[in-house]
Formats: sequence, C-alpha cells, structure tokens
Amino acid sequence: MKKRYEIKNLHCPDCAAKIENALKNSEGVKKATLNFSLGTLDIECEEFVDVKKIIKSVEENVEISDEKNHNKHKQLTFIILSSALLVLSLITGIWYFAIVSYLISGADVIKKSISNIRKRSFLDENFLMSVATIGAILLKEFPEAAAVMVFYKTGEYFQDLAVDKSRKSIKSLIESTPKHAWLVSGSQLLETDPQKLEPGQIVLVKPGEKVPADGIVVEGDAYIDSSPITGEFIPRHVAISDSVLAGTIVRESSLKIKVTKKYSDSSMANILKLVESASERKAKTERFITTFARYYTPAVVITAALISFLIPVILNESFNQWIYRGLILLVISCPCALVLAIPLTYFAGIGKSSKRGILIKGASYLDTLANIKNIVFDKTGTLTHGSFEITNINSVNGFSKDDLLMYSAHAEANSNHPIARSILKHFKKIDHSLIKNFHELNGFGVTCSINGKLVHVGNDKLLHRENIPHPETVCKLDEKSTVHVSVNRLYAGNILLADKLKESSRKTVDLLKSKGLSVYMLTGDNESAAREIAERLSNIDYYSELLPENKIDILEKKILKSGKTAFVGDGINDTPALARADVGIAMNGFGNDAVVEIADVVIMGAEPIKIVESINIARMTKKIVLENIFFAITIKLLFMFFAITGKATMWQGVFADTGVALLCVLNSLRVLFSRKTEI
Repeated sequence: MKKRYEIKNLHCPDCAAKIENALKNSEGVKKATLNFSLGTLDIECEEFVDVKKIIKSVEENVEISDEKNHNKHKQLTFIILSSALLVLSLITGIWYFAIVSYLISGADVIKKSISNIRKRSFLDENFLMSVATIGAILLKEFPEAAAVMVFYKTGEYFQDLAVDKSRKSIKSLIESTPKHAWLVSGSQLLETDPQKLEPGQIVLVKPGEKVPADGIVVEGDAYIDSSPITGEFIPRHVAISDSVLAGTIVRESSLKIKVTKKYSDSSMANILKLVESASERKAKTERFITTFARYYTPAVVITAALISFLIPVILNESFNQWIYRGLILLVISCPCALVLAIPLTYFAGIGKSSKRGILIKGASYLDTLANIKNIVFDKTGTLTHGSFEITNINSVNGFSKDDLLMYSAHAEANSNHPIARSILKHFKKIDHSLIKNFHELNGFGVTCSINGKLVHVGNDKLLHRENIPHPETVCKLDEKSTVHVSVNRLYAGNILLADKLKESSRKTVDLLKSKGLSVYMLTGDNESAAREIAERLSNIDYYSELLPENKIDILEKKILKSGKTAFVGDGINDTPALARADVGIAMNGFGNDAVVEIADVVIMGAEPIKIVESINIARMTKKIVLENIFFAITIKLLFMFFAITGKATMWQGVFADTGVALLCVLNSLRVLFSRKTEI
C-alpha cells in the first residue's frame, strides 16, 4: 500500500527525522519519506500498519491528513493569557501569578520533555527549556522563569507561522495541478478529478482552464500558455493532432483533447515528483549541519554543567550565580536556527527554480551549480534551434533560384531529414503526381524523377558518386549545410543553409562570461561553420568536427584543469557527457526521457537564458545559507560569552535561540520572492 499524508503541527526538523526513523524501523513498512519542507509523508507499507499510532508515539501533537487543526488558536490563547499573568506578576510583585503564567505557557514543553526522557531521546529544546526554567524557579527567579517560557512559546508560535508560510509559498510555486476536468460522455459534460482520467477519454478544456492531462487535440484550435511548466509566457498555437501537456493553460477558445497518459504519468506529475524527491539529495552543507547538531547540543550541555558546578568550586564563589549562567547556556544551546533554516533555504531555491521552468533534482546540484567555473554547450538544440534556415540560393547553367527551390522541394518531399523539412518550409506547393522513382541514399541525399527529369539533391559526395560534373570550388562548401542540385545530370546550383541561433543565445553567453564563467561550444560542424557561429556568439571558445566520444574527452580535461564544469545538451547522444559533467543540464524539458533521467538540472523551455537564471538562483540560495550559518553561530557564540561573563539574562538567551531561528527562517524566504534572480 502506497499512501501520502499531510503532516500538521510539525515544526522541528529533528522531530521529523525521529518520526521518519520510527516509521522506517516499524514492522510492515517498506519505505517512508517525510518531507519536512513540504509537510508531507510518503509511505509504502502493509495494510495493518497504524501510521498515526507510530507518529503519535514519537510526537503526540503531530496530526496527519485531514484531521482538523485548532492548535494554532489554542496556542495563541495560552500565550495571551500567560503574558497577561506575567505582566500582572511584575506589576503587583505577587510571585504565584508568575508560576501560573509559567504552567500555562510551559505545560506542553514539560510534558514533551518527560515523554522524551522515557524514550531516552531527550537532548532537544523541550528538555533544555524545561531544565533551564525549573532551575530558575529553584533559584526563586519566578518572573524570569515565566518570562523565558512565555518568550520561548511566543517565538515558537511566530516561527511556526513562518515555516507554514514558507511551506505554502513553496507549494504554490511548484503545484500547478488542475483542480477538475470536463469529461465528454456522449452529449454530456461530466466534472471529474483529473487523476481519474484514463487514456483514450475525451476532455473539454474551456478558455482560461488548465489542461488536466497530457493529450492530443481532436477538435478546435487555440493558443496555449506553457508558463506553468516552462516559466516563459510564450503563447503557442495548437490545432488538431498537436500534443498538449497537463498544466498548460488554454487561451481564448475551447479545445477537445484525447487523453494519452494517466495523470500520474503526465509531465506535470513528473515535475512534482522530481521537485518533491529533491529533498532526498542533500547538499554537503545540510549534511554538515546535521552532524554538527548531533555533537553541538551535548557539548553545550556538558559545558553548562561544568560552568554550573565546577567553576564555583575552583573560584570558591556562589553556586547560584554560576548555575544561573549555566542555565542560560542551556536556553541557547539548541541549534534550531541552523537545522530548520538551512534545508528550508535549499528547498525554497528548488521551489523558485521550478516556478521559473527549471527543475533542479536536489540541493547537492544546487550547491554545485553555484560553484561551477566552466559551462560547455553542445551547440545544436541548446544555442541553436537545430533547424536549418536557407541563407542563399546559387543557381548556374541557366537555372533560376525558383527552379532550384522547386526541384529540391519536390525531391525532398518524401524525406524526413531536418534539411528536407527546412527546404519544404520555403516551397509548400508540392505536386506529388510529378514525383516518380524516389530513392533516399543514406549519407548522400535523394534521387527521383520530377516531371520526367532525373533529379539529384544532396551533398558533395552525391555529385562524386554519380559522376555529375560540377565546379571544383563548390567542393569546399560545408557539407552539412550545403544542398547541391542537378537536373538530368547537369549541375543546377546549390542551396546554403545555416542553423539558426536562438533569440537569447548571445545574451546568455555574455551574461555567463560577466559572471566569471568560461564558456565553450562543442559541435560536429566543420571549422568554418563553427567559427561563423562562434563569432555571432561574442567569439565564444569552440571545438569543431567532434564525434560524441570527443566531447567526453574535452569535458574531462576541463574538469581536471579548470574546476567544476556544467554540460548543456538536449539529445540522446549527449547523455554520456551529461552523466560525466559535475552538473548535467538538459534543455527542452520532457522531450526525451533518457536525457531527463540522467540530467541533474532540466530546463523545461528552449531558451538558454534559463541557465543564467538557474545559476542566479543557485548563487542566491548559497548566499542565504551562508548568511544564516554566520548569523546563527555568531549570535549564539556572542550570547554564550555574555552568559559566561554574567552579562546576559535568561530571557535574552531565548532570543539567541527562538528569535534567531525565526529570523533565519524569514531570511530563507527571500529566495522565493526575489526578482534579482529573474531575467
């Protein structure tokens, strides 16, 4: 049984890890993944497994799925009531108001710490806060104990709100799932859940609605907005037989679409799976923080104990003041700011990327992307469209340019070669009755009879193979972008084609260079064709006349000599290089399953400018992670110094714990809303 639960009232990453481990170690559970950043639990288990009971045994307040959650209102009521009693105690000087305030605000904290002691897993913030405040009460610092607990619960309340806000923001960024579908059943329209659609069914998509499943248009024509998937608002016209993807938006008119895939197999579902599983691929920084937290808290507890009981003996001073200082250390010893904010920052970066049409498969790749020194493009399909445009027609021996276009278009009418399709775009009035005896000569071109005349269309090798006389100068033209034409064995001329640059290619190269990256282009084209493209790309460094295995050699040399290297490709022949690079970036989204599977980063659109955006997001994410680490550790060390020297109070220690965690969480949200990363 596979199931997904929504997790509520879970605001501690350490608690999330405990729940996940408890589930994994339970009988009948095959797999359990708790995504703290999204607040979801994916579990594969036997029917008899009581998931709720296992979770409650670890964290009593955590709820799953659609259980009603009134906890936030209850928590706020307790905070207001305990705050009022604390103020009353400070005004009147009556100490038992402070005790009541403490019990109201701290009852659940003490209850959790007792429960954790029984489970022998108690070095968490609940235990530390309980020991610190009970210690303050024993020292007869009643208002201070109450103030610490009230401030702690208030900070925790706002911290929880911030975490909830970040989860909702991330979910809103990555979820573009349609909420309903209009199923065509005879003459009726039935509203249904998109996840219940089956291949072969017909759905109606009205103007402004999202396509509920991948499919093919069977009736109507309209413009499709692909921005929910690609991040780019570039309307695409679709008509009968055109394919459409789930999550795209139909504009202006309605479409009837035949479903080709279940929703669970659709492009949108695959996007969500990739983003949600990204949390499993942790960055080195995340792994370091997890290890650091494991040793940091016990170390501080031991230090607090030594300060409380050893130093007064050595210095022959009062135990009370040193115990108080030790208790302050306990208050600030929980590393929540780091454990909470660091994973959240990475996931926010991944969420922002997905909204912009960039799928980053894990925090580890986000980290590497921020640190790359070189970026290597396979030219075709990344910097260029991979489709040829006619740049010139050279006719000789009495033939006109129109003659060359007519003969070549008719000869190529039955070919699927990309060059054939490019020529046919310029001559669409094909009379198939004129074409006889068509033969495609693999690696050479085509031959056929057109209106009774023998026509050869192809490369220079074809001219030599068929012994067709031609000027020696045309042999020097680029074989991959020149089409020669002969009629009745008389050379008629040639058509020159060029791979068209994408609109944002030059800007992409310029921006990447401005960021200090070395940019390279790899191509199988000959030297002159490669040089011509390179000059149009601000004189990018290039390697020409390459075979697929040559690309791997060049990539490995760059990695060894120049540091971390990203490779950008879009075809099945690019998969070895995508796998070898430090970061493999696939263009054009889900056009090729093998490429998407191997790539670390998937650009859903066709424009390379998205690569610049992905680097911007990666660098901003890294910057915020470092800010949070520096801020949290600096504040904690500062307050530790103040605590040991007697210059800090216990309630100030609460700021060093909960307050810093709250500020770090809010700082993490910057990557979601920043416009600086967008182009």
